[in-house]
Amino acid sequence: MSLRVISGRAGTGKSTLIHKEIVKELKERPLGSQIYLIVPDQMSYQAEHMLTNQYDIKGIIRAQVMTFKRLAWYILQETGGIAKEQIDKIGYRMLIRRLLAENKEQFTLFRQSADKRGFTKEIEQLIKEFSQYNIDSETLNEVIKQLEETSAPNTLIAKTKDLQLILTKLEEVLGDSFVDSEGFYPILLEQLHNSEKIREAHIYIDGFTAFTVREFEIVKQLMSLAKRVTVVLPFEDPNDKYDDQAVFYRPAVMFDKLLQEAYKNQLEVEPRIHLEDKYRFQNQDLQHVEEQFHQAVAVPIQSEGFVQIIEGANRRAEIHGIAREICRIVQEEGMRYRDIGIMYRQAEIYDPLVQTIFAQYNIPFFTNEKETMLHHPLIEFSRSILEVASSNWQYEPVFRSVKTDLFFPLNSDLKVMREKADLFENFVIAQGIYGYRWFEDSRWFYKKYRGLEFYSKRQTDEEIQMQQLIDEMREIIKAPLERLQEQLKKAETGREIAMALYSCIDELKVYEKLQALKNTELSEHDLHGASEHDQAWNRWVNVLEQFALLFGNQKLTLEEAAQILDEGFDTLQFSKIPPSVDEVTVSTVEFSRFDNKRTVFVIGVNDGVYPMRMDYEGLITDIERGWFAEVETELSPTSKHRLLQEAFLIYRAFSSPTDRLYVTYSSSDEESKALLPSLYINRLHKLFEIGGVKTLPHKRVLNDPIEELESKNTLSYLQHPRTSLAYLMMQLRQAEYSQQLAPEWLALKTFYEQNANWKYVLQAVMRPLEKKNVAEKLSPEVTESLYGTELTSSVSRIEKFYRCPFSHFTTYGLRLEERAVYRLENFAMGDLFHEALKWITLETERLNLQWNRLTKVQCSQLARQAVEQIVPVFSHQILLSSARYRYIQRKLIRIVERTMMALSQHAKTSFFKPVAIEAAFGPNEKLPPLEIDLSGGRKMRIQGRIDRIDRAKIGEKSYLRVIDYKSSSRDLDLNEVYHGISLQLLTYLDVAVENSELWFDGDVDPAGVLYVHVHNPILKMEQEVDEISLELERMKKYRMKGLLTENAESLIAMDEDLELGGSSKIVPVYLKKDGTASPSLSRVVQPSDMGQIKQYVRHKHKVAGDGILSGETGIQPYRLKGRTACDYCSFKSVCQFDPTDHEQLYHQLPADKPTNIVSKIREELKNDGTINS
Repeated sequence: MSLRVISGRAGTGKSTLIHKEIVKELKERPLGSQIYLIVPDQMSYQAEHMLTNQYDIKGIIRAQVMTFKRLAWYILQETGGIAKEQIDKIGYRMLIRRLLAENKEQFTLFRQSADKRGFTKEIEQLIKEFSQYNIDSETLNEVIKQLEETSAPNTLIAKTKDLQLILTKLEEVLGDSFVDSEGFYPILLEQLHNSEKIREAHIYIDGFTAFTVREFEIVKQLMSLAKRVTVVLPFEDPNDKYDDQAVFYRPAVMFDKLLQEAYKNQLEVEPRIHLEDKYRFQNQDLQHVEEQFHQAVAVPIQSEGFVQIIEGANRRAEIHGIAREICRIVQEEGMRYRDIGIMYRQAEIYDPLVQTIFAQYNIPFFTNEKETMLHHPLIEFSRSILEVASSNWQYEPVFRSVKTDLFFPLNSDLKVMREKADLFENFVIAQGIYGYRWFEDSRWFYKKYRGLEFYSKRQTDEEIQMQQLIDEMREIIKAPLERLQEQLKKAETGREIAMALYSCIDELKVYEKLQALKNTELSEHDLHGASEHDQAWNRWVNVLEQFALLFGNQKLTLEEAAQILDEGFDTLQFSKIPPSVDEVTVSTVEFSRFDNKRTVFVIGVNDGVYPMRMDYEGLITDIERGWFAEVETELSPTSKHRLLQEAFLIYRAFSSPTDRLYVTYSSSDEESKALLPSLYINRLHKLFEIGGVKTLPHKRVLNDPIEELESKNTLSYLQHPRTSLAYLMMQLRQAEYSQQLAPEWLALKTFYEQNANWKYVLQAVMRPLEKKNVAEKLSPEVTESLYGTELTSSVSRIEKFYRCPFSHFTTYGLRLEERAVYRLENFAMGDLFHEALKWITLETERLNLQWNRLTKVQCSQLARQAVEQIVPVFSHQILLSSARYRYIQRKLIRIVERTMMALSQHAKTSFFKPVAIEAAFGPNEKLPPLEIDLSGGRKMRIQGRIDRIDRAKIGEKSYLRVIDYKSSSRDLDLNEVYHGISLQLLTYLDVAVENSELWFDGDVDPAGVLYVHVHNPILKMEQEVDEISLELERMKKYRMKGLLTENAESLIAMDEDLELGGSSKIVPVYLKKDGTASPSLSRVVQPSDMGQIKQYVRHKHKVAGDGILSGETGIQPYRLKGRTACDYCSFKSVCQFDPTDHEQLYHQLPADKPTNIVSKIREELKNDGTINS
């Protein structure tokens, strides 16, 4: 029984020495006593690979590479003691989650955090730390007593009591029946002396700088039992144990503890073997970094270029720079990918970049950073269907489960089924289906929403086809979920809940579907993706087994079980197997063992990362750890000590390569915020600074080689055809403006053009540069197939064409639509107001009520009755769907009531009376369509619905006006009329006048068009006023806007209170003393001008109709008075209009005074031949 320690700095051959010893022993005595090489978990594969591949050994019988955990299993198999049921990491996490939930009310400090996501993991890590340092519930009980006897903070005492409670409950559950992964160590300590294999063994321990308390207990026993224990420690001077800031402080302290333990137990201590010769480093640069990096006063030397700094403009540029350098040293220096290693931190930032960018350069790589299984279809499906059952069929979990594809029948066409699922989801979203609505058949009736006519029209053939799809998808999804829910309702214990989940998965043939996915990926040579399905299934089964093992006989609610299982699923990770032998190894700096890699990149060396900023100290803070130390209870090092360990980590990283070291960092993050380099960057420069001159190569890499000052620097960006093509595109885009392309880029373009494999790729990516963002005019054949030979159009369609022809094309040609959502849209509120006012008008006629005599009470009653009549058939009953919408319903009633009162006031002083409400015109309607003759003998029929037509008869003369109800404030701008973007009201007036004989005999003159704003105005009063004044102020807000004919007779008929020299409170008119309307204070035109405006509107319809049928689809959004067609357009992502591009400009519409607009209209009609001069 002896102890031997081998020490030395990095690269001195410590591991090589023990490997050679082991190999020599194996060759000389292949059947001798056991040899165990104990290493950290992350080193086991590397150590096995070294022993079996680097040395000429055909096989290993005596020697075994072990971790402490594997050693425990191995010895307990020999001596017994593994009869207990094992709880793995998954079961352990689920158990802790359950204990936190059960004991939540007994906690003092942890009560608020007990059910927070991530807290279980923190508790698990802390309990594991306690286990590593031999701390159990009894130990914590003693700690509590000692802390209470001192002046320890009350929060620490309360926290320790909460932890002691958790440990006590955990130990009670584990008892004599279960054992966790850490629980094998105490059993191992009890059984080690019974192992004959250990007594005859030679034990080597390598790769550790220190041991936990539990590991050290095992090492002590091994020293007392084995023939010889050899411990390899990386340090130079044993006196470093006195300097806690020394690089080798921890290994030096561990060396001293080993010696003390050996002397205490009277073991033989062999002389320390200290290695000094450096075998690893093949050049002076690397040897100098290893020797001088942590010296207080370093001796600088001239750099030979084997240590380099790469500064990236951002992290993406940094990884591109690394990838290009890897390509260069592989191509030019013949280095193999397997000789290259990358060390990093911030895996969540760098992993996606490495995976994406290395693939672009065809660089094979392997990262041992494990990926979560949460996004695998099986795991997501299981979590989602449990949430469906426990959350009353909410939309999100239902469709998360649908999007895993596991509901779809086995061997079905996934592309077809996904399209069906998308259409089905659109329907569910539009109808607001969740919860009990899944079981109401009346909710599943499909028709395209057509306002309040939804229930009066029959399904079209297209709608019947969609109905069949909805019914099919509903049954596929609802049936298994309903059966699962029924089983879960009956389940009382954890085992029954697990069986219900398994039965659902089995019924849906999920395993078979995963195998089908695996086979598909194998056929596509995606070995990584194919391996994930078997892993996911096996781990999923393991979660259920652990759940049943721990909670099988416990009574659990579905919510409790779902939370526990969710914790288990959250623990699952994919294991990765290196897909090839020759590949770059990527690993975190904490766990990487890159000894003797020829080239190593240490990346992301920024301030706050190296050394790591210790922002979070854990559940037990540094100060609290100090209190534990006061009562002689050892825990893991504090963040201060961990910060001191950073020096050793960077030392190990910088001294790991044999040939080259690259240290990289970024100068900005993804949001262009500045990042500072680590202090280690400057330290490296100082090592190679001669006479104030930095000789260490420092290269800055950019995203765009155009930014490089020298053309020779840009050549370094050309390392792979795929990425070089992207840089070429940047150059070609730049050349559009500069009209110059540098010779090297011209040569690269020629390479692509002449290469059979790349010329078609070049053509494809060049197409966007050659093709402008211009929508081509449709051919006559395409136009006819989209629109037919004759148009039936609404006015809003014509207005959309004038706003932007491409927007018209996407809406009416491509028939693109935004996804309908179950919410109260503005247009839907407009429908409700229209229908309510229509119902009220008809009801007043039925009851022989006069609008000018309606009381406030009658207005209130009629408004309420109207809305309550409409709500059950309005927008899929949205106003009855929640308390919020019922509140909105009350507000809408108030709006209708206020508007009625205003209209009643208008009626009291107006001779105009409604003659038609909701007057529809068009094919198959009471009023015929407005027919417009188009070029080539074609016709366009305009259809629509007029909210209200009013008539006033004064003497023998009749006047007619059109009223339009709007839920938002609107006015009629003649500029918009002139440019075709506001034609609706004047078209309606034209239709009403043309068909006036339907309501009365004789000629009729157009009196004008007006907007009524349906709203409940908010009044801001500077001082308190009485109710009458308040009502007068409110009435001013209901003053109608629009355009009227300047005819004193018709104007006064609209407001009999209108006096000369006064302004109307109802319509936009101010009459001067001479009886004429003030041009600046009124919105009026002369009767002859009104007629010409009507003619002009027809002219604009003709121009638009000709444009549509000629195939115009130009991306030409209008701009008028600061407003543009793009402001509320739903198709900006389709047209990709960019107003900053000098080749893409708005269609600028000039604004002018109303009088000038009328003159322009008259002139344009004259030029068109519509009127005579």
